[in-house]
Amino acid sequence: MRAVKKWLQENNFFIRKLHSLSGVVPLGAFLIEHLITNSFAKFGPEVYNQKIEWFQSLPYLYALEYGFIFIPILFHALLGFVFLWAWSDNSARYPYGRNWMYTLQRASGMIVFVFIAYHVWEFRFETQLTGAPVNFDLVANSLSNPLIFYFYVLGITLTVFHFANGLWGFCVHWGITVGPRAQKLSGFLFLALGLVLVYIGLDALWAFR
Repeated sequence: MRAVKKWLQENNFFIRKLHSLSGVVPLGAFLIEHLITNSFAKFGPEVYNQKIEWFQSLPYLYALEYGFIFIPILFHALLGFVFLWAWSDNSARYPYGRNWMYTLQRASGMIVFVFIAYHVWEFRFETQLTGAPVNFDLVANSLSNPLIFYFYVLGITLTVFHFANGLWGFCVHWGITVGPRAQKLSGFLFLALGLVLVYIGLDALWAFR
């Protein structure tokens, strides 16, 4: 275990860059696409079902799902849990804003992992096992349970937070925002982006109710 921690420390800069990149591309892009696609529920079951049917008819769907969604999610989550294991929380001793955001990033990541695992199981693997079609009625029926509905409210909110806050870290790690002013401005920018995405996600969620 000490050898692993030593290796992480020696390669910390490269690993964190790779981890942040995987969270933005392709996972961040897929998150935005997924939220926008679900927002078509606002226009009724027929429009939403047409969008889902179009995605399900894509050629090489399984290759796309595993290559650009499932494997990157597992890779990003695995590195996240490794960082969590090797990480020492100093937010109580040094209660700076960024220390707390780093703590919230780690905590939200664990909840988001559980949320995504449940979501993928319910609407991808379970439907394959039962042969149930993925459509508006299936989602609406699931969300009719208040516990599931509010679990999705929490899951969507924390997923967007994890992504938006991760974008800030991505820009820092990749040298896009170097100085304090650029980092502060990017913080406001990604906060605005996060609020927009949360609105889109929760508005779509409510459309299924």
